Amino acid sequence: PIFEIEADTGVIKTAVCCLDRERTPDYSIQVVAMDGGGLKGTGTASIRVKDINDMPPQFTKDEWFTEVDETDGTNLPEMPILTVTVHDEDETNKFQYKVIDNSGYGADKFTMVRNNDGTGSLKIVQPLDYEDPLQSNGFRFRIQVNDKGEDNDNDKYHVAYSWVVVKLRDINDNKPQFERPNIEVSVYENADVGKTLETFKATDPDQGGKSKVSYAIDRSSDRQRQFSINQEGTVTIQRNLDREVTPRHQVKILAIDDGIPPKTATATLTVIVQDINDNPPKFLKDYRPVLPEHVPPRKVVEILATDDDDRSKSNGPPFQFRLDPGADDIIRASFKVEQDQKGANGDGMAIVSSLRSFDREQQKEYLIPIVIKDHGNPAMTGTSTLTVVIGDVNDNKMQPGSKDIFVYNYLGQAPDTQIGRVYVYDLDDWDLPDKKFHWESQEHPRFKLDEDTGMITMRQGTRDGRYHLRFKVYDRKHTQADVPANVTVTVREIPHDAVINSGSIRIAGITDEDFIRVWNYRTQSLSRSKADRFKDKLADLLNIDRENVDVFSVQLRRKHPPLTDVRFSAHGSPYYKPVRLNGIVLMHREEIEKDVGVNITMVGIDECLYENQMCEGSCTNTLDISSLPYMVNANKTSLVGVRVDVIAECTCGARNFSKAESCRSSPCHNGGRCMETRYGLSCSCPTGYTGPRCQQTTRSFRGNGWAWYPPLAMCDDSHLSFEFITRKSDGLLLYNGPIVPPERDELLVSDFISVELERGFPRLLIDFGSGTLELRVKTKKSLDDGEWHRLDIFWDTENVRMVVDYCKSAEVAEMEDGSPPEFDDSSCQARGTIPPFNEYLNVNAPLQIGGFYREQFDPTHYRWNYMPMGKGFDGCIKNLVHNSKLYDLAHPGLSRNSVAGCPQTEEVCSQSEQTSRCWEHGNCVGSFTEARCQCRPGWTGPACNIPTIPTTFKQQSYVKYALSFEPDRFSTQIQLRFRTREQHGELFRVSDQHNREYGILEIKDARLRF
Repeated sequence: PIFEIEADTGVIKTAVCCLDRERTPDYSIQVVAMDGGGLKGTGTASIRVKDINDMPPQFTKDEWFTEVDETDGTNLPEMPILTVTVHDEDETNKFQYKVIDNSGYGADKFTMVRNNDGTGSLKIVQPLDYEDPLQSNGFRFRIQVNDKGEDNDNDKYHVAYSWVVVKLRDINDNKPQFERPNIEVSVYENADVGKTLETFKATDPDQGGKSKVSYAIDRSSDRQRQFSINQEGTVTIQRNLDREVTPRHQVKILAIDDGIPPKTATATLTVIVQDINDNPPKFLKDYRPVLPEHVPPRKVVEILATDDDDRSKSNGPPFQFRLDPGADDIIRASFKVEQDQKGANGDGMAIVSSLRSFDREQQKEYLIPIVIKDHGNPAMTGTSTLTVVIGDVNDNKMQPGSKDIFVYNYLGQAPDTQIGRVYVYDLDDWDLPDKKFHWESQEHPRFKLDEDTGMITMRQGTRDGRYHLRFKVYDRKHTQADVPANVTVTVREIPHDAVINSGSIRIAGITDEDFIRVWNYRTQSLSRSKADRFKDKLADLLNIDRENVDVFSVQLRRKHPPLTDVRFSAHGSPYYKPVRLNGIVLMHREEIEKDVGVNITMVGIDECLYENQMCEGSCTNTLDISSLPYMVNANKTSLVGVRVDVIAECTCGARNFSKAESCRSSPCHNGGRCMETRYGLSCSCPTGYTGPRCQQTTRSFRGNGWAWYPPLAMCDDSHLSFEFITRKSDGLLLYNGPIVPPERDELLVSDFISVELERGFPRLLIDFGSGTLELRVKTKKSLDDGEWHRLDIFWDTENVRMVVDYCKSAEVAEMEDGSPPEFDDSSCQARGTIPPFNEYLNVNAPLQIGGFYREQFDPTHYRWNYMPMGKGFDGCIKNLVHNSKLYDLAHPGLSRNSVAGCPQTEEVCSQSEQTSRCWEHGNCVGSFTEARCQCRPGWTGPACNIPTIPTTFKQQSYVKYALSFEPDRFSTQIQLRFRTREQHGELFRVSDQHNREYGILEIKDARLRF
């Protein structure tokens, strides 16, 4: 027997030695108990044999195999690369694993750790490098397990061994290496385009040295794209160099390998541009000497010259000067130019002298053309113009005078403001120090007078109206006293709406004073000012009363040569939009120039129009309205206008959210009510206005119409999107670019973008000013099917992409072996590269949708390679978004045969009882044949009349759904609302069964992240 029991005590004992738990772990014996009366009772004793560690461990495999990526430098993975299992019949084991030292090459690069479940994991503790020849074939070493949990391995009965084979996979962990990372070359600035400068060579040790290396230039180091590199690493000149602009170029050369992800190495090409004599000399500074009237011939000025070319190469002084032989007879008879070869330390100097005396009252300035020649080989010759001002002498008596002053008081908030000087008729105009000014009788309470200068100041708070002021003027030199001078001041308050809805022009060749002047000092007669004639012309072109036009700002932008900005507004009710005013002026520009007598160089002042002038990259115009007025004083007239500046901000304005929004800026369109909360602002919108800021999102066209909107703002990385619906195969969807032929003397800006349907397929034309790119997409079926379609157009400084309907029709083949999927997007996407070298879309004319309103002109005027077909669009356009800014299509600046909304789809929506009522909690989305409701957050159901059920989630709680259908592979729409005070949390997750493909919407650091 195995067990025995003491008869008196009932103690059970073993009767044999050494039970074996591994053979019989449990025993069950029956025990009989008997009392003195002979009665018996039975019971069962269950005996479990307690385990001791008496069995050896054994690995479940004699050899283990794993394959791992080499490490990326010293960045070691935290996760184990292999998990091993051990069989041991004992229950009480304390497994301890280790890698046996010197058991094979690479044993020191790994370690073993014990897991909670008794298994062992192999981890990397030293970098693994596939490019090391000793490591590329992998590693083989021994591991051991001890089931006693002790470091002492002397008890071989409790130790087991196994082999581990680790194979290395090559990853892209090495940058290409340049043979020569720094190269310097010298080249003359007139070197031909296409000239080879140097060749860079780089190799990559990855993939056994077979990795392919491609080359590129870091465009931030070559903003003007003057250099190019081919795939052999040869750098050539692709755009003319100019030492005077950039004498030294530091071009970053990139070598990019073909790994995933690719790695990049950088080298530097230093290009030293050597000088040639290609710049004519010019005046050292802008000389404007004053020659007093009525003085005999004398020296007027000494003139020095300068030259941008390299003086050390003898491409500068000594200079030679002479009067231009083509100068008119009056100049030749009035002035002489002599050469002083020793002047300016031997650089040469011109001495200009007068040949007669002058009378300022006959002519105030003389323009003298002077020819300057440098010492280069071959020599360069240039002509600079010297302006000689005839200085005034108080040699004429004054006579009574009158003056009209017009004050535009912005919001009635003008502070104490200088509005103009008291005027008396006097041929002299520099005799102010000889005059004293006084009120004729009592001082007007709303105005102050400076007795020394005659300057009138309007006091703060002066109301609208006409004020008649009377003054007396005294001339000390001619002892004239009490000469009367009358001034009429008209004050008109101008509202904020007038300023922000103003049109603007920039005119060249005349000053702000010239624009408002009514007195011609040459003919000594009165005439209508250019400002008045411009106002007449605007009223005529807009077909409104002259009183409804305000030319409220005239500001001198540049003095020499003069450049003046003019800003104007017009109203029926309400004020006309800037796009209308500027568009009308643009269409009639030549007519206005002729009738008013001005040279208009820009319509719609746009400081971002000329590429890289104000900003290198994105550029946004900001209207800065000052409460300090701007005064223009011109003898018999004075205009005190609103000081308005267009500021170029080097940012993409639509994406710049740094400034806090407030309801004061009236962000809600179309009568929407603005509401501010602690979380931001929102708009409560009238029915039919579904944009987030109450924008009208949809507009309809009849095939012979169009609508004007503000032009596309300039961003260096842009995204334009919109949707359209039509049954006509041809039609212009959108155009932004020139609407009139260019003027001969203007700086040509030929940029444009055009999107149209041609035979039912989309066609994009885009031109940055250096050549037109045409993109077409041949979709699987034409887009004139009466269904809504979406176009997305992306562009940066070089590349353009057009996508149709989110590219849902693309054919995607996903590989089981993990290789990249094959993606055929030819039926939904087109790509192209902008012809060099312009980088930005700079447009200033109205954005036109649905058709054209422009003059017919020859496309060669703008050097376009392609031209829009320009047929009118028949259908609807909605959700026009440029760089996240949703256009409000409700009230275009100008339109024809176009209405807000889409009557065709609205009719389909109204025919169904379900969709006719979904506007209460949603919007009806209809095509030409069917409609459905799109619910607002918080509502669901076919008619959007069922409220969604909110759910509260506690810590670690979630709801999980298994989808019974296969969702759209290409697009998923998620709509949810949430409320929380937590900084972090997962809102939504969708994944495949193995979690290899997933999408997560979460809150991280109090911000949404997808």
